[in-house]
Amino acid sequence: MPPRALRVTTAAEAAARDRRAIDAGTPSFDLMLQAGTAAASWLLRECAELLAHGVALHAGSGNNGGDAYIVAAQLARAGVTVRLHASLPPRTPDARQAAQLAQPYLVHGAPTGRERLVVDGLLGTGHHGPLRDILAADCARLGVARDGGATLVALDLPSGLDATTGEVAEGSVPAHVTLSFGTFKRGTLLRREHVGRLVLLDIGLRLHGDVPGEHDDEAWCLAGGDTLRALGQTAREADAWTSHKGVRGRVGIAGGDAGMAGAVVLASLAALRTGAGLVHAIVHEASVAPVQSLVPQALAHCWPLKPTSRQSDDTTTAKQTVVGRPTPGPIDADPRYDALAMGPGLGRSRASATAMQRLLDIHRGTPLVLDADALWLAADAANAQGTDTASMLRQWTRDTPQVVCTPHPGEFARLLGTPLPASWDARAARLIEFAARANCTVLLKGTPTLVAVPDGQPLWVVPHGTPMLATGGSGDCLTGIIATLLAQRCPARDAAVLGATLHGRAAERATAAQGTTRGGTLDDVMRELGAVWADIARAEPRAPYVLNELPAV
Repeated sequence: MPPRALRVTTAAEAAARDRRAIDAGTPSFDLMLQAGTAAASWLLRECAELLAHGVALHAGSGNNGGDAYIVAAQLARAGVTVRLHASLPPRTPDARQAAQLAQPYLVHGAPTGRERLVVDGLLGTGHHGPLRDILAADCARLGVARDGGATLVALDLPSGLDATTGEVAEGSVPAHVTLSFGTFKRGTLLRREHVGRLVLLDIGLRLHGDVPGEHDDEAWCLAGGDTLRALGQTAREADAWTSHKGVRGRVGIAGGDAGMAGAVVLASLAALRTGAGLVHAIVHEASVAPVQSLVPQALAHCWPLKPTSRQSDDTTTAKQTVVGRPTPGPIDADPRYDALAMGPGLGRSRASATAMQRLLDIHRGTPLVLDADALWLAADAANAQGTDTASMLRQWTRDTPQVVCTPHPGEFARLLGTPLPASWDARAARLIEFAARANCTVLLKGTPTLVAVPDGQPLWVVPHGTPMLATGGSGDCLTGIIATLLAQRCPARDAAVLGATLHGRAAERATAAQGTTRGGTLDDVMRELGAVWADIARAEPRAPYVLNELPAV
């Protein structure tokens, strides 16, 4: 595991981390005390302009309500007027202790409705299912305040959001900000639109947040700043001032059937924006001129003309003239790439399949990205031979240790041969199983994106991105990014996780710059890739208690 990888937990996994910290000697109330203190610190720092009218807190009867009592006490000690509503008295020992601690400060009574900052501390990770009547009424109060213009901040997760599945109970009110305690909860990443700005706060779990040495732990991994810098270490070595184009990586991108040159153009531009030294576009003859016109930095080659077996490939000395190639020569003199991507606009014809198989033969052992039509052709070949696609991919790439497949959900369902499960648990299990059978790293695009590796490690999750990526060609850009990272010696897992993060965060920057996803294109996204690299490279100090943050979507 790279250093300081964050974990994304289910409700049960979050509770297990609390128990391990408690068993190791941290009193449970100390965890609650730090959670409430961290939340109050964040509110005082980030919401100072909203405090003049006081703060309304809504506390439940469980430990989430206990967190709210601590927040109330700490805000009051800082001189803020606090008003707290609790429909039911606290029922857990820690919540009762928190209420007792806060009692001397709660002298202002129930919320008036004039508060501009409202804190939701009704329900925590233990809740699932519909809201009970009394809690539905409390959530209705939150909704009235939000509709009236108040900023709603949820403690750990918005009340009524299932921490594990992301299901939202009827009556649950979306938050403007969610302050997540100790770990991000899986449900908050699955329902980003419901949680708003998502801030991860340190509650004192320390090493128990990662559960070191627990190989059976299935909590997802998320790359924070330190982890991203570690994942990109080998890629950044290509930026030494003595570098030249060969050091920065030779990337081959194969696709671009007649009429589909645009996919290779986008992949090539993304590769160059990511820092590739040389990009070779391997396209249908009809696409050579468009590629050379739109990406003058790239070299254009025609698809290989004839299929060749692995045996003949090792011994052939025959020369073939390839129309449209810059320097025709023997097929064994084809450029050697540091990474090869196949699929953008490749098409699904027999000629496409022949070109792909020929390239796999010529460049076996080269780090590989398979996307789009390459995955379709793999499934088609598996169906024709009466085998499963995972076995076909394992056979095709058996000499290639670094392989990344990048299907979207529809493509992954075709690879599986069955509809994609709706349950995220079932979907994750199928992804892990497929990666192991195919012996490939598999990046399942989506909201969020999941990355599975073949050796059984926990899934990685990449929650970045905006609807600006929901457009044709977005996946081609991601292919070019990942291929460049592979060419710069990043292992497959690192290239997939870092590539998806660069892609998603570039979209976030582009969207923020425009204030909307409307009117933006993938050109705007790719222009932000350099700025995202710079953001990741800066190890800026975090605010007190803050471990990570995701913007509102």
